[in-house]
Amino acid sequence: YFDGGASISRTVRPYPTWIIFKPAMFLTSFLLIKYWLYNKQIIKAFNPDHKNLNKIIFFGVGSAIALTVHSIFLGIEFDNNFYKLFRRLIMLIFIVFEVAAQTYLVSTLYSFKDNLIKFINPNVLKIKLILVSILIVVAIICIPIISWPGNRFKFLKHLLEWDYFLGVITFYLLTFLMWKKKF
Repeated sequence: YFDGGASISRTVRPYPTWIIFKPAMFLTSFLLIKYWLYNKQIIKAFNPDHKNLNKIIFFGVGSAIALTVHSIFLGIEFDNNFYKLFRRLIMLIFIVFEVAAQTYLVSTLYSFKDNLIKFINPNVLKIKLILVSILIVVAIICIPIISWPGNRFKFLKHLLEWDYFLGVITFYLLTFLMWKKKF
């Protein structure tokens, strides 16, 4: 499916796939909320009054809520244009909020990276900065492509979706690699 043959949600909508995927998305939403709240604690420990703190929490937790709402409606099919628009809008909110939260977090950590040097690998933080920059640029470039009506470019849209979400979740792998292990 990574070749653009189907959208992500199309691959998990049919029964019985959604029985596994839907609870996994709820768990993911819960873990995302925990992730953003833990980052709030980390930032407060180093810079309690940082100007981006509320934005990080708003966009991070907001993205998790949007993912939860999307997951609730996963596997439910209505042939209704309003419903289809609602599902697309929820996914758009998830993407925008997720990338905004990631951007604010990276820029915040970068602003006091010298204080974090004992705890992080600064090269991985730089990679995270590059990643979120690429995600922003790709999103801006792709707006006209995903806006094209009809199914003429469906393959390209699906390919972008799979690759874009791979980039979004790579951010979390980089988080794991960024923090130094203390034994």
